[in-house]
Amino acid sequence: MDKVKLSAGNLTILIAGVVILIASFLAFDKISLPSFDEGGIHIGGGTHSFSAWSSHYFLIATIPALLGVVMALHVALVAFAPQVSMPGSVLGFSWNQVHLILAGQATIMMIAFLIQDRGLDRGIGLYLMLLAAIALLIGAILRIQERGSAPPLG
Repeated sequence: MDKVKLSAGNLTILIAGVVILIASFLAFDKISLPSFDEGGIHIGGGTHSFSAWSSHYFLIATIPALLGVVMALHVALVAFAPQVSMPGSVLGFSWNQVHLILAGQATIMMIAFLIQDRGLDRGIGLYLMLLAAIALLIGAILRIQERGSAPPLG
């Protein structure tokens, strides 16, 4: 079996895609509920967390994870399944441009989640997803630089 050599950009995208998917299942938000005693009975208390896949976040918070998975899947198919035929472009965009667009969207969305005030504590999943989205963006930029020139704009 031939050894596959991934470029730095592709390796970054592959790792970040896996990390963003795993992080999406961790605590995205946390809420601490107060406890109180009612007639000698202890009620409530504790911390409850919600992942990006929780019902009230399902579509909007999972989009960055899905974008990262799509990017990592493309890199994996090209690197590890050469028999799979991929088109040269998607809707007129080169693959480098597609990677840059998807990574940029994921990064912007994660920054938006970080700066908005939801009245909840942020969980480790949100921070890891943000870091992975930034890594996806770095990987997309590295892919462009590895080709030796900027992608065409049109």
